Amino acid sequence: MREEIEKILHQPVDITPYTGMAKLPLLFYGRYHFYDMELNGCFCILAEPQEDITLTVLRKNHRGIEQAMGRYCVFYLKNMKPYPRAKMLEEGIPFIWEDHQAYLPFLGIVLRQNDAREIKPCNRMSFLTQKMLLTAFYGQWEEATVTKVADALEVSKMSITRSFDELEAMNVPFLQKRGKTRFLNMDGNKKELWEKMHPYMRKPLIRTFCLGEDIEYELIYSGMTALSEYSMLADNPYKTYAVLKSQLEDSGIRKMKEIPADEHPGCLVQELGYTIDYKGKGMIDPLTVFMLMEEEREDPRVDQAIDEMMEANVW
Repeated sequence: MREEIEKILHQPVDITPYTGMAKLPLLFYGRYHFYDMELNGCFCILAEPQEDITLTVLRKNHRGIEQAMGRYCVFYLKNMKPYPRAKMLEEGIPFIWEDHQAYLPFLGIVLRQNDAREIKPCNRMSFLTQKMLLTAFYGQWEEATVTKVADALEVSKMSITRSFDELEAMNVPFLQKRGKTRFLNMDGNKKELWEKMHPYMRKPLIRTFCLGEDIEYELIYSGMTALSEYSMLADNPYKTYAVLKSQLEDSGIRKMKEIPADEHPGCLVQELGYTIDYKGKGMIDPLTVFMLMEEEREDPRVDQAIDEMMEANVW
């Protein structure tokens, strides 16, 4: 499967069996094989039907899977007829048609073998592109070319080219052109820049590990712990850390005992799609904290702490 998808997309993907079946309604059991798929820093669920499924069922299941898992769902289909294919394109239902086509509207692209074209703008971006924009925001980059951005983020120029393509497809206003050269401009009033950027941002949280004991592996602070470091807000009795997928194996987090969310944890570890160690302070950057804690702003203490953090560290 992985080889077939890479052949269509012309780029590497990471596919592993999905291990969170307990989260799913029973109606999905026996109907699909589920996989975690990472593409260009974007994490989604790959659902492969175990038998032929009608368009009506695919449509309903697509909504149900995304709601249950909290991620984009992409169907992996071995056979497609013209009408279901046209309707899935029309309705924005992502799919990979084996040996033929990949339709991934959440990345802002449609890719075919030997052919690629833009589609209408989407409203969310990959984690790599989000990290790129945030880094450019903090540095107030001016006329940052693909080469400059790739060097700054220590990734390939091809990866940044794809991120630029994504920004162009979504009409994100920070990508500009001079002739054939594209570059990022993030110079200006930071509040105004953030107001323009925020609608395109996505919550970076992938999952949370609620562990019975604190960890010994060195990770940067995240969530409430990071917010408390940026403000006068008291932290929880336990620490909250950020971890990348690439760190899960070495940190041993997957092997540590998890406890129910309503018990008192030894620590929380948030798996994020990206991290930015803000100014080398050992905690994620303020705007990522803002996005992680946005739903907690109903608590006046958290709301005040976020405003304090933004005034002191961002504006």
